[in-house]
Amino acid sequence: MDQPQPQRRRRIDRIIAADYLDGLGQRSAAELRAMRDECRQEESRLSYNRRLLHGTLDIVRAELARRAGAEQAPGGLLEQLTSILADEPPAAPRAVRDAPLYDPERADGRRREDAHLADALLVRLPDLDDAEVAALAERLSGEERTISGERRTVLAHLDRLQEELMARYRDGSATVDEVVASVARPGAGGQQDPGRP
Repeated sequence: MDQPQPQRRRRIDRIIAADYLDGLGQRSAAELRAMRDECRQEESRLSYNRRLLHGTLDIVRAELARRAGAEQAPGGLLEQLTSILADEPPAAPRAVRDAPLYDPERADGRRREDAHLADALLVRLPDLDDAEVAALAERLSGEERTISGERRTVLAHLDRLQEELMARYRDGSATVDEVVASVARPGAGGQQDPGRP
């Protein structure tokens, strides 16, 4: 009788696990750089999904407000999308991040955080009753909280890895020459495709 194959953990599950940073002092600089790179890739994916989720939530909340009698611009939901999705200017300049751009076309498989993107409920939004629209808004809000929490953990791990690498550069146990050499070698440094788990 065949034994069931163990399920492979997704990259995000490994990164946010409590033991992800265990034993940093015993890891090589190359391992630390590989961990830092996968954190950067995962943060890029989470940020992409979070931004799309915010847009979806804005649309659902605008529909709830319309049904509650809030003053709306002329036209239906589709005509109002530009104003609904318009960004407010940031209160302060965003810090420049050295992170890869996430390409959803290269993603390997469908993930829980991405499920709302293909959700037919959004297409049928005007046809849903009030309870269904409210339930959709609550579900999307829960997804947003989950993604934001995962992103905070990934960013904290990224900061810790960067601190460890900088400490090694300062004390001479790692050198910039190693970084240049690892970049020059194809496939070196444990680089992964941004869409791979």
